[in-house]
Amino acid sequence: MPIRMNKLRYFRLWILCISLVLFISSYSLAQNVTVKTIIYNTLVMNNTKMLLKNVPLGIKASIYKGSEKGELIYSEIQQAKTNSKGNLQIDIGVSYVVAGKYSNFDVSGGPYFIRLDIDPKGGTEYSINITRPFVNSAKGVQSNFKFSMGSKVILRRYIGEIWGGGIIFHLTKDSLGNEHGLIASLHDLSKTAKWGLNGIDFYGFKNASFGKENTKAMISNGAEVGTAATLCVKYSHDGYKDWYLPAIKEMLQLYEVRGIIDDVLDKDKSDKTKGLEKKQYWTSTGYSASTSWFFSFYNGGATNYGKNFVFNVRAVRAF
Repeated sequence: MPIRMNKLRYFRLWILCISLVLFISSYSLAQNVTVKTIIYNTLVMNNTKMLLKNVPLGIKASIYKGSEKGELIYSEIQQAKTNSKGNLQIDIGVSYVVAGKYSNFDVSGGPYFIRLDIDPKGGTEYSINITRPFVNSAKGVQSNFKFSMGSKVILRRYIGEIWGGGIIFHLTKDSLGNEHGLIASLHDLSKTAKWGLNGIDFYGFKNASFGKENTKAMISNGAEVGTAATLCVKYSHDGYKDWYLPAIKEMLQLYEVRGIIDDVLDKDKSDKTKGLEKKQYWTSTGYSASTSWFFSFYNGGATNYGKNFVFNVRAVRAF
């Protein structure tokens, strides 16, 4: 009986290890997805009929059915740049979705109209409009502007990917299919930082889930230079400046995939990146006038402790 029990234990352990490998692999490998797109070519002029040459544009591309003001089938926002002749070429169907579903677009249906709202300053204050009936040039229909059906391979984000100024550690999708997630800085910003704001008890920085709100409240209430929140707010990497001190829940999400994060950052042979230490890290979740919550990467627990004690700081940002 003891021998059988030991074999059973080893079998269960083997199954657990295999499951863990599959779990890690599912998050570690990039996913290349081929998406059918509408390739749209057009000249872009401003409101005085001057061609916009080599200009970065903010674009909202929308598909309407029936008429120019008919049923909205799909809408996305993206950024693109005209060439030296003022021509713009974009792929519709692979950018950030703001309405509808691209899969609802049936080329054989229609009639369809494609509308481009354009901001010549690259933002979302659209001042130029181009609306034209969809003509699929692949069907042999001639027109002065060009639409064609194409395809584009896009890379889905994955946990452990170096991207967006740091490393991705959490991913979700919204109701429209857009990917969102959390990114951790590639190294600790400090190993000896205080939480600060000792003596201040404010409800605004007691959120256990959303560190961005906590950090904003900490800064507005006078977080001192060199303390956890200010270190994150002042941090910048690869042009990204929207970092904050994570809340307890966000730290837990980071802890749950720490093996992937550490494996990537500790094996990339770079002195500028570093995995998570088995130490205490400040969260942005406050507790009282004299204490706040830290998160332990030694055992995965959270404890409230004196604000003047010094712990590690790792910044995060959301996308």
